[in-house]
Amino acid sequence: MASLNPGRLMMARTVEHLSQRQLSELIERTQHAQIPAAKISRIENGLVECSATDLNKIAAALDYPIEFFNMMSEDLNPLDLTYRRTAKTRISEVNAIVGEYQMLDAAVNKVTNKLGMAHRPSWIDALAPRRSGPLDTLDIDRIAQRAREQLRLESKGAVPNMTRALERSGILVVPMRSMGESSEYKQTSEGVTAPALKKGSPIIGYIRRQVTGDRMRFTKAHELGHLVLHAHHRELTKKQMEDEAHTFAGAILMPREDAESTISETTMLSEFVAIKAGWGISISALVMRASALGLISADRKRSLQMQISARGWRKMEPVTVDVEHPLLFKQMLGKAYGRIDSPTEVTVDSFDAVKDLGVPFRYLDFWTDGLKAESEQVGVYERRFPDDGDTQMMVMPNDCPTPQDVSMK
Repeated sequence: MASLNPGRLMMARTVEHLSQRQLSELIERTQHAQIPAAKISRIENGLVECSATDLNKIAAALDYPIEFFNMMSEDLNPLDLTYRRTAKTRISEVNAIVGEYQMLDAAVNKVTNKLGMAHRPSWIDALAPRRSGPLDTLDIDRIAQRAREQLRLESKGAVPNMTRALERSGILVVPMRSMGESSEYKQTSEGVTAPALKKGSPIIGYIRRQVTGDRMRFTKAHELGHLVLHAHHRELTKKQMEDEAHTFAGAILMPREDAESTISETTMLSEFVAIKAGWGISISALVMRASALGLISADRKRSLQMQISARGWRKMEPVTVDVEHPLLFKQMLGKAYGRIDSPTEVTVDSFDAVKDLGVPFRYLDFWTDGLKAESEQVGVYERRFPDDGDTQMMVMPNDCPTPQDVSMK
């Protein structure tokens, strides 16, 4: 019998947004084999063992390596994730994010161990508050200032690159496919992390597409707030946690002293546009930061928000802030399974990486904003996600015959 971890089959299915019936139909359509939905259910519930033949068909239909299904992994409680859910959030959306985060966490920690790198930065727990109840703005500002020191940022001034600051401190920043990639699912949050996880490297996941650079920066700072402020259980509601992380993000990106010298009750909306250009923070976030610090009155805040809405800026603000791209995980994969060609270009042996990590290459490719792949095996296709431009990519070693000279089997 094949050695299959039933939980891994369920994880792969939920990450791919497939019901048991849909997986059965996919197997029949792509593998010309019959594995009824009822049998898949029994396999997932541990009522029957999965034969080697069935496991091969399942893996081929999902385009997952066999190693994925043999791995053991600790279940991640959805409540441990900071992903913001609402009454309209589909359970399938949450399950897909939880599953992908587990896959990502396992891959990151395996590469970290392989390279002998340090795991969780000690300063996160050192800064994390332990007292119950919500923190006030002043307390959060003080913690944010200490966090800026750990991120090797000046005590004042704009953050040049939020992503690079996080990565320098050992926090991985990774785009996740299950967050916002499909128009079928309406996302209610743009970032996710798991502050309660004490093992392994901290990871901030975020939406890669259709989000402006300033919102991405704020999202990453917001998730850092969760990592620092909510590392210990403090008996907070979800709303209180979100409010604290929001305040923390504003404090990291614009320290109190800078805000006090830049914004006042008389600051015009046109001036907020100029401030955004210099600080890389959205106008809406700047207004909220000024309000939280008492720099503008409630009436002034309301007036500015009405002006923002009237100009259609809630959907698209003026001033383009460059999108920051992560590098750390890409370079880790290059060092572990290939080579680093340049700071932004990495080549990996896709077969070694996939076999060792038990993750489809297309996920490694997505999590790193693109990898070059090469392998000793010739004439093998690696599927990428359709929105990467191609549904498949030829994996060819150096100095090998051209595709026209290779017989594809």
